[in-house]
Amino acid sequence: MCEFESSSKDEVRGNSAVSVLLLAVGIVLGLTLAWMGRVILLLLFAAIILASLLSAIIDWVMKKLKLGRNKSFALIMLIGTTVVVLALWLSGPNIIDQFQRLQADLPQAVQQLVDRAREYNWGRWVLSQWSGYSQLSSSIGYAVTRIGGFVLSAASLVTGLVIILFLAVYLAAEPEVYFSGFRRMVPQCNRATLDACAFRAVHMIRSWLFAQMLSMAAIGVLVTTGLWLIGVPLAGTLGIIAALLTFIPNIGPILSVVPAALLALAISPGKGLLTLLLFMVVHFLEGNIITPLLQRKIVRLPPALTLIAQLLLTVIAGPLGLALAAPLTAATLGIFQVLLPPEPSAIASSGR
Repeated sequence: MCEFESSSKDEVRGNSAVSVLLLAVGIVLGLTLAWMGRVILLLLFAAIILASLLSAIIDWVMKKLKLGRNKSFALIMLIGTTVVVLALWLSGPNIIDQFQRLQADLPQAVQQLVDRAREYNWGRWVLSQWSGYSQLSSSIGYAVTRIGGFVLSAASLVTGLVIILFLAVYLAAEPEVYFSGFRRMVPQCNRATLDACAFRAVHMIRSWLFAQMLSMAAIGVLVTTGLWLIGVPLAGTLGIIAALLTFIPNIGPILSVVPAALLALAISPGKGLLTLLLFMVVHFLEGNIITPLLQRKIVRLPPALTLIAQLLLTVIAGPLGLALAAPLTAATLGIFQVLLPPEPSAIASSGR
């Protein structure tokens, strides 16, 4: 009898050890596959973001026009395609031409700044601190060209954008089909938690995305108008760049100042100072007055947490990770709100 019990215990221990080993191997294999396909996973997440926006618009059309989902989806696709085609036909060539001019003008602006600095004693002293400072202008020009090339390439990644667009359309057309397939892989006892996490994550993404779209529109209009009044060339293109980079919190607004400030400083120091002041005022108005007035319950991510996520994802996946760090943080916070709800005392204190 004792021998039977000891053999049973050994068998249980052996099965437990095998289970732990298989679990460890599965986790390592899963993390390895996730690392190898990290760019694909981020593209899929970008498609989910766009699909959530399309689904929100479809739900709004269904509610207002009393249409079915299929008809609402077809109507949105027709209107969206028409708007995009008309915009590309009317403004596409002009926008491309201005971006090409900007990429050519930025290195020239840097060269003018370096030449102007050489006219002053302090400027020559600063330049002399670098060994081989005579190549400084060409080095900065190359760096700025790369910055301009990054902006242009980020706006013209046709393959990635097409993948995201098609995935988003498929997901928005039949979201329940794809989610139910994923839901079947989860045990029955955990499906209610999965539903709550998915609902909260999508809600957070939609709220954050809506807030960012308001911010992008406000920044684009204000920067374009301000640069035009100051007399900085390519004001419309610089306004588009500022609006697009606003999608990236913390880092995007800083990057958007660089091309505008360089072009303005090449004209005169006064215009450069006015351009810097313009961006400071615009971002202050957007963050403290415009967006809070347009949306009272705005989703504001913790800046430190967002910055940490941006740094980590930039190391992991480059510019794509940097661009998607904020919405990924919003989705993660939504999931944690379900898995780790705040205590009643904390809710009461925050509501006071």
